[in-house]
Amino acid sequence: MGLLDDQVAIITGAGTGIGREAALMFADEGASLVLAGRRIEPLNEVVQIIESKDGTAVARSTDLEDGDAAEALGAWTLAEFGQVDIIVNNAGHSSHGKSIRFITAEDWESVFRVNVEAVYRLTHSVIESMLERGGGTVITTSSYAAIHPGLLGGLAYSAAKAASYNLMQGIN
Repeated sequence: MGLLDDQVAIITGAGTGIGREAALMFADEGASLVLAGRRIEPLNEVVQIIESKDGTAVARSTDLEDGDAAEALGAWTLAEFGQVDIIVNNAGHSSHGKSIRFITAEDWESVFRVNVEAVYRLTHSVIESMLERGGGTVITTSSYAAIHPGLLGGLAYSAAKAASYNLMQGIN
């Protein structure tokens, strides 16, 4: 038996990096997974690994820059699985411009849509069902840049990660 048997988890940015590793660990603990990201190929590769170990996972190509798509991901998961026990808000990106002088409005908005709005919309889409079932877990990947902005991540990324960190303080 795994620690996450009979639990359903949504993991964003699950095709590579932290999201991929989280998906593999959650699967090893028995969770049924909805893996989301922009590119379907890396997600399908993770699904194949999980299924080869008799785990359950589905890949959903989702552009989290689109808030409606983030919300729809939560609604689809509830309709398909009947519950969401865990969300791992992991997807994110930074801008090409690192200082306010060089960040375009488009870059700024894109970074906030993925790192803040998608976190809010996905979490909001399932939070009531979690509470009705007696609880759930929301994990949001942040960054050291949230508390110590610098040129490595850039101004927009640092501000967005600080906003997503603060957003999670309002869950109760």
